[in-house]
Amino acid sequence: MLVRDGRVSLHDLGPLAEAAKLVRWHRFGLRRLITTGDSAAAQAGAAHAAAALDRQLFDPVRRRLADRPLVVVPVGELHAVGWAELPTCAGRAVTVAPSATVWLGADRREAATGPPVLASGPRLPAGQAEVRRLARVLPGAQLLTGADATADALTRALDGAGLVHIAAHGTFRADNPQFSTLELAGGPLFAYEWERVARPPGCVVLSACESGLTGIRPGDEVMGFAAVLLALGTRCLIATVLPVPADPTTALMLDLHRRMRAGARPAHALAEAQQAFVAAGDGTARATAAAFVCLGAG
Repeated sequence: MLVRDGRVSLHDLGPLAEAAKLVRWHRFGLRRLITTGDSAAAQAGAAHAAAALDRQLFDPVRRRLADRPLVVVPVGELHAVGWAELPTCAGRAVTVAPSATVWLGADRREAATGPPVLASGPRLPAGQAEVRRLARVLPGAQLLTGADATADALTRALDGAGLVHIAAHGTFRADNPQFSTLELAGGPLFAYEWERVARPPGCVVLSACESGLTGIRPGDEVMGFAAVLLALGTRCLIATVLPVPADPTTALMLDLHRRMRAGARPAHALAEAQQAFVAAGDGTARATAAAFVCLGAG
């Protein structure tokens, strides 16, 4: 189903099983670039998978898309797509939502406007360096690092924050997504624990591996960090659907926040930052950038 200018049209995008196979192939290609290095073979494999998936999903609707921003409501394994790597989405603001209702509610919601919060978890020196560098981009931000960055301290700081950035090791639990975790000082922060926050933050950026992955239950019910945050009232979540290396992630996050601070909406800021990585010509950095998605109302 495609909605444009208030008009609804139905389009056959082909078998879901074929799309799911292409998603797995595409994710393998991106993961190979991220973890094993920037080889010509790895770049070619990822590009071929991206082109095949792009053709299936967008060829039937291409003439109606023009150059507009996209709001994508995926089903099944399409929740795990690194959209920025698909040719149709390259440089385009793409927002992913669990449903059109969730997107519309988030888009209409007034975001919290409290001071930014920056936090880093243990065993991640690059994460601590990342949030300290971001503190120079976001003056007045509350900084939680080292022993101060506990789950309790973070959930208290989240209350009413306009922007939250967390750099930490993340673990996605496919068997029970609500028990997915971010590793913090003194123990993990579980996805379900965000429900303790009385006034949800306006925008959350999770610079953590696979923090944007979701579990899908019967009826396409989405579970995980994204589901909890959007249900609580957070307007926007930027997170990853793949493991990501430290150095290119930090560079991307700095560029993203500079663009957002300059006034760009999150989905536009992310798309522009991702395109800057494409222009640089480094396949590993490009795949790292493509691992990030904007969820909710970008």
